[in-house]
Amino acid sequence: MLTLKFVRTIKAKPATVWQVVVDFPAYNDWNPFVTQCSAELQPGAPIVMQVNMGPFELEQTEQVAQVEHEKLFEYRMRPVGRLLYSKRQHRLEPVGTEECRYTSYFELRGWLSPLVTLFMGFFLWRGFRRMTNAVKTRAEVLTY
Repeated sequence: MLTLKFVRTIKAKPATVWQVVVDFPAYNDWNPFVTQCSAELQPGAPIVMQVNMGPFELEQTEQVAQVEHEKLFEYRMRPVGRLLYSKRQHRLEPVGTEECRYTSYFELRGWLSPLVTLFMGFFLWRGFRRMTNAVKTRAEVLTY
C-alpha cells in the first residue's frame, strides 16, 4: 500500500483554494503534475487527466466519488478487483478567517500496489508534492 499525504496552510479563504482545485481548464497554467483535466463535480462523473510522471505522460480516467463544496473533492480509480485501487482527495478546512488547511491525500492499495509503488512511487510522490505546493502558490497569488 502507498499512502501520500501533504498538508499546507494557505493564506487564502477556502473558497479561493476550492476555485483553484476545481478550475480544471486552468490546470495547464499552473499544475506541474496534472497538466490537463476535465471533469464535472458530480459523483459518478468521469475525471480525465493528463498526468506528468517525469519521463512520460499518462492519460488517466477515474471517477468522481465525493463533492462537498469548498470542503472535499474526491475521486477514485475504477478498481481492478483486488489487484489495484486508488483514492485521491483534496480536503479544505478553515483556519481563522483568511486561511485554510489544504490536505492532499492519495492512497494506492491492492495486490499490485507494491509493484506500482516500486516503478512509479517516486514520480507519484514528487508529482503530488509539487501539485500541493502549486495549489498553495496559485491560491495565494489570487488572494494578493
